[in-house]
Amino acid sequence: MSQVIRIALLRPLARRRPLRWGPRLAEALVTRSQVVSGLPGGAARRLAAAEEAVALCRRLAADRPDRHRADLARALVARVGMPDLQLATEAVGQLREAIGYVEDPPDRAGLLVLAAGRGLLASNLSVLGETREALTTALRARATWNAAAPLNGRERMRRASTLLVLGDCQAALGRPEQALAARQEAWDAFRALSWYQQLRRAYLGAIAATDLARSLAAAGRLREALDLIDASRPEREMVRIVQSARGWSLTGGALLVEAECRAELGEPDAALRAAEEAVSRLREPAPLRRGELAAALRAHGALLLRFASRPDGLDRLTEAVEAARGADDVELARALTQLAAARIGDRRWDAVEPLLDELLDVCRRHADDLPEVFRPLLVEALNLQLMAVFDAPAGEAHPDAPPRERIAGLDGVTVGREAVELARTLATADPRHRALLERSLRRQARVLAAQGRTDEAERATAEAENLSSAPE
Repeated sequence: MSQVIRIALLRPLARRRPLRWGPRLAEALVTRSQVVSGLPGGAARRLAAAEEAVALCRRLAADRPDRHRADLARALVARVGMPDLQLATEAVGQLREAIGYVEDPPDRAGLLVLAAGRGLLASNLSVLGETREALTTALRARATWNAAAPLNGRERMRRASTLLVLGDCQAALGRPEQALAARQEAWDAFRALSWYQQLRRAYLGAIAATDLARSLAAAGRLREALDLIDASRPEREMVRIVQSARGWSLTGGALLVEAECRAELGEPDAALRAAEEAVSRLREPAPLRRGELAAALRAHGALLLRFASRPDGLDRLTEAVEAARGADDVELARALTQLAAARIGDRRWDAVEPLLDELLDVCRRHADDLPEVFRPLLVEALNLQLMAVFDAPAGEAHPDAPPRERIAGLDGVTVGREAVELARTLATADPRHRALLERSLRRQARVLAAQGRTDEAERATAEAENLSSAPE
């Protein structure tokens, strides 16, 4: 019996005897809300079923809270589980309510609701930029899914979705190994499904493949990343047939990974073509991730500066800054860093000063909230500040002389010391930042030498040399 017929039969029974037939009607409505259809109006019908289930379960829980709170939690999770139908802030409120009803689940059914609720909560917190809380919630969701094993196909895919959120959070916090492991597990879970199940869940498979390829590229496994992008093409094509905007957005993300890999493999023409196509694909549809268009513009701009037209590259980076403002401060800081460095190279001091001011403001504002990302960017910003002042020809009469009285302030020693101290803290916590510390020490040495503080400059240079010669 189809769910539509079942719901039609249960509605009059639930009106006569709500406590007996109401839970069955709510269960049928929840199931109906989870049936994805490519037909016109499918999303609206799913939404109507979910909202009817929530309203019914609220009435049942008001009469018998001891018996129907778990039903209400299940209905709330189903309502939030439909994408693009509400704001993330609204979803977080409903999910916190749902989790509160099943925090101590009496049975496996409640455990599954709790796992799904935590997974969706982590996803929406990630969308809101609450990365740390999202990570903690995703870890708890994964543990809850594991406790509820064995899982059926739908439940395994929900667990895989949780793993993808976990991977995103780990990547955002500068933990590439953990992100790679989570994304690999999610992709393996998708590939373990039957052909029919993979076809039904092509959207999740496309995201899992693109995320994993991104992590593989970051780990230097470039050929593996390219092979995965190519192997997952059918999933992206399937999504594009059913949901054109989402399909093109996924294609844009995959093209960005390909562009990065081609550039590192010494294939500049292919890299430029992939990046340009990625930008064109991401201009019109709403991005799946915050700052997605800005990331594509920034990547294309960097490739143009590296391999092709410098003016076009600067235009792309300028556009990336504009696209990131108000959308994603991480992408904004990265785009400002690249654009400021390029403007310094062109000795465009009037353009450099506002870029550095904005970059330092963004980095300092978020340095405590997301230190793994913004503190290294803050060090880079401080070094750019010193570069703008002390690497250009000095002397008031020189036409290329930078405005030293405005940029960097005072004599630059304070800025250099802040950069080195912060970089030293980062390198102590994570050896990957040793190269950043080395660059900061060399920059500080130049500043000290320019001020006639030769002994201090020599000590900074010696420490930088020791870092560069030390084993990895």
